[in-house]
Amino acid sequence: MISQSKDNVSGCSEMGSETSSEVSSINSSPPVSYSKASIAGPAPLSGLHSIKSDDVSRKLSISRTLTSRLNDIKKAVDDDNAQTEKASADVNKILESRFDVADAIRLQQNESQQSKLNIPVSRPGTAGVSSRGQSSSSSSSNENVSTEAKPSTDSKLMRNRIYPASTEGSDKDVEAQGISEFEPDEPTVRRVFTNKSTGQLELPPDGGYGWVVTFCVFLTMFSTWGCNASFGVDLAYYLNHDTYPGASKYDYALIAGLTVFLGQILSPFVMALMRIIGLRTTMLFGDALMLAAYLLASFTTKLWQLYLTQGVMIGCSISLIFIPATTLLPGWFLKKRAVAMGVSLLGTGAGGVVYGLATNKMLSDFGNTRWCLRILGISCSLSVLVAIALVKERNPTPIVGLRSPRLMFEQLKAMFSLKVITKPFVSLIALWFMFALFAYNLMVFTLSSYAISKGLSAHDATTLTAILNGSQAIGRPLMGLAGDKFGRANVTIVLTSLLTLYMFAFWIPAHTFVQLIFFSILVGSCVGVANVMNTVLIADMVKPEEFLPAWAFVNYCGAPFLLVCEVIAQALTVENDKSNPYLHAQIFCGCCFIAALILISILREYSIRLKLTERQAMTNEKLNEWKPGEYDTDSTDENWSKLRDRKSKYDLLLGPGLKKYFLRMVYPMKV
Repeated sequence: MISQSKDNVSGCSEMGSETSSEVSSINSSPPVSYSKASIAGPAPLSGLHSIKSDDVSRKLSISRTLTSRLNDIKKAVDDDNAQTEKASADVNKILESRFDVADAIRLQQNESQQSKLNIPVSRPGTAGVSSRGQSSSSSSSNENVSTEAKPSTDSKLMRNRIYPASTEGSDKDVEAQGISEFEPDEPTVRRVFTNKSTGQLELPPDGGYGWVVTFCVFLTMFSTWGCNASFGVDLAYYLNHDTYPGASKYDYALIAGLTVFLGQILSPFVMALMRIIGLRTTMLFGDALMLAAYLLASFTTKLWQLYLTQGVMIGCSISLIFIPATTLLPGWFLKKRAVAMGVSLLGTGAGGVVYGLATNKMLSDFGNTRWCLRILGISCSLSVLVAIALVKERNPTPIVGLRSPRLMFEQLKAMFSLKVITKPFVSLIALWFMFALFAYNLMVFTLSSYAISKGLSAHDATTLTAILNGSQAIGRPLMGLAGDKFGRANVTIVLTSLLTLYMFAFWIPAHTFVQLIFFSILVGSCVGVANVMNTVLIADMVKPEEFLPAWAFVNYCGAPFLLVCEVIAQALTVENDKSNPYLHAQIFCGCCFIAALILISILREYSIRLKLTERQAMTNEKLNEWKPGEYDTDSTDENWSKLRDRKSKYDLLLGPGLKKYFLRMVYPMKV
């Protein structure tokens, strides 16, 4: 027996380099009896040492494997982000990633003129730019034209006028903008910024008088949505002073929802009206309606009059003023569009601060809303008049006029398309925007009332609203810049996650004035993410031709829910709960942000799938065109290896199954 145990121990010491499983099998041999001498000997210590060595080697192996996997993931992500950065130097990619309503209108107008002249959009073989966007000689152009159905002489002259034989001037214009590469395979920039009267490509100047226009858009936002943000102060005053006898809290809440509802649902109709009667005329009509609404609201004595004036009329006037203003900046800015948009969005937060504090001061001084509403109406209408006087369209599109019902109907029809509505990702964007905007309005209009319910004064409640709006004035521009740098969907997911956390972990336990101040700062810096990101997310996921109806659908789809936003908040209020009457409303607000977070995560996966599918097709095309025999340098071998790595990566990420779906959703690339 002793000799047998010595053999086992000796075998164990000899296999110190084997795996732990083998060591375990050796140690698990049939039980034997050991003498005291053998137990006290060094052989068992040698076996323990080998087991510890195997554990260390296993941990090192796992660590090396994990490090290798992380390096592979980092390398793959860096490669995709490098491709994204390279593409961002292309003027077409810049335009398509920042596509806006004004670009869509200009594109629609240009293509409408082309169809009237029987000129195809892709311009294959016509005099000027070929289907690849390259210059073509006049001889080859004449040959190609002769093979097509010959248009009239007037059409030929107009064709040559719109598409001159040389595009050198256009390329110089591109270089003058500081853009390193013009990619002719993407003709969107030519279709949008080609001047039909000269046939030249005229890119936005990214400055100059555009900054004056930016200030004008700032004024319109300041006097429309900024002033409307102060309605939370009016709402708290109406609720606490029984201004209109017999009116319930649901009546006042419905008036608060009317302005937001009409501002959103009328967007496509106002855009069509602007194309019919012109930008300035539409804004002047909205300004006159705003002044009349505030003045008439100051004389109201019955509830239905307040519905009509401070609800319907102000909501319509806001839409008539701010929608045309949003179409101005894309004509002046391309590379600096995010900066200009951010500066203009400062107006919403700044207006909320100024008008919120001013409203509270006037209510305390006058003791009623009459002179408060009159002063607000006069100041807002005057500032909008200044903006209208200074505003200037860089490339104004011709208006349709009121004489042709058919053309008027075409402008309205362009805003609505069943083809776009049936696309699931457009509906997902609309749902995301609805939930995010619903939670935003519920929180903004409830914060002041919640503060008063916690024992704070009306002045403190107004101060919180002002701090919230001031934080928005800083946060909204930073959101746009962060979206350009790190990806729009990425920034939206991060900010929505933070908002969800703030709702549940900060707002519910916040009771003191200091706590609510910090809550207002944190939430205000990121609560406007839906307003900032909705347009650029649409641009990332639809074609330029489909942008206008998709934008209209996103705006009018969720508008009915915004109508009852504050009504739901008041219905969820439990007045008998003295500790926190707004607890249910806070939980509901947080759940809306959770729903928005889930939807934006789904949209992120779709956006990643679009980009990876496009890159997979390009990689496969390059691999099919590759001829290894013609190349023998180290650089070509490196390129060949990179293409094969990309193919393996895209085949893995774009594979079927639920696991690959969630893998794409969390894939950390810029998108």
